Amino acid sequence: MANGNFFAFLAGVATGAALIILANTEKGEEVIDDLKEKGTEAFENGRAAVLNGLDKLEDKLSDKLSGAAPKPEEA
Repeated sequence: MANGNFFAFLAGVATGAALIILANTEKGEEVIDDLKEKGTEAFENGRAAVLNGLDKLEDKLSDKLSGAAPKPEEA
């Protein structure tokens, strides 16, 4: 088990070193900016999906508590 942890540590060090070298180049700056943009987009998409799911959950719970018939699912 200790060898696995050691190799994981070495892989992390190598990845970090590669990212630092890449970040110091012009192409690296473009890659970092692209990753930031895609990360922000993914975060917003995930946030919207979670909020949508919470809205559906809230609707179902309020329907169940009020005794109303459930609404048909929207496609």
